[in-house]
Amino acid sequence: MAAVSAWELTATDEGRHPPGPEELWGESWYLDWCAPDGSHGGYVRLGFYPNLGVAWWWVAVVEAGRGPVIVMDHSLPVPAEGLALPDVELVPGAGFAEFRVRADSEGVRHTRPSGPLHGDAGEPVPVRLDLTWHAAGPPFPYSMTTRYELSCTVGGTVTVAGREIPVDGPGQRDHSWGWRDWWMFPWSWTSGRLDDGRAFHAARSLLPDALLFATGYVLGSDGRLEPTEEVDAAPQVDDTGLVPRSEHRIDGLDLRAEALAHAPLLLVADDGRTSAFARSLCRFSDPAGGAGVGWCEWNRPLPPVPPGGA
Repeated sequence: MAAVSAWELTATDEGRHPPGPEELWGESWYLDWCAPDGSHGGYVRLGFYPNLGVAWWWVAVVEAGRGPVIVMDHSLPVPAEGLALPDVELVPGAGFAEFRVRADSEGVRHTRPSGPLHGDAGEPVPVRLDLTWHAAGPPFPYSMTTRYELSCTVGGTVTVAGREIPVDGPGQRDHSWGWRDWWMFPWSWTSGRLDDGRAFHAARSLLPDALLFATGYVLGSDGRLEPTEEVDAAPQVDDTGLVPRSEHRIDGLDLRAEALAHAPLLLVADDGRTSAFARSLCRFSDPAGGAGVGWCEWNRPLPPVPPGGA
């Protein structure tokens, strides 16, 4: 089923939007990348909560055989205009064609993949990014909210503790604005590219008794984008809160995801609510023998801790 947007996307939407009145009105730019062989990857997110006066900055870098490197700062000031913070700069190009991120940040390397979910201290490491996302197809506006997604190719460098990692592979980016509460309900989000050139994206709510949204697309190797609302996702959550395996259906595309590396976050609201945000670099396969790489994320609000921590 094709999704039709209720709002008109224009090139000016790459920049910032006037905030709404809600306390948790937010705006974010979210970008990921991965090596074609799945040996490394990462993601960045710049998010503004202007009515709270804070900006969120995330960076995650994963490599085979190494623990995840995480940058997570929720105390930065919201700039008066533009997309630049101290040592962080996001630069949209013209007409959705490209988007550049340059940043110098202090991160933490964790020894165990689930460390960020469980308060592990980790080892401080510097992280430097200079990456550009190039559109591989048209932008895809959501039908039910102000958000759009683009399948991309990504090039540039990531430097961790002085060691440079060249980046040249597939990726995804999105931009959204509106009321955003990470602690209200669970959801799934995924994107990737198969070896035959097809790219895909899907997102859906995961409430057991109500479907709030389901949307996605398959982008053909010819650049033709086919939207769909026929989306499903089923995770296998382990006892650490990570998702090592999952299954996905996006229209007629059936995919199995195997996590290659994890880069989760624990999100804590001002009122104490928590959400386990499990994000993983994955290898995808389909029944016909196709394969590819991309990212899966699972947002899972956690139940309150009883008094006394029992």
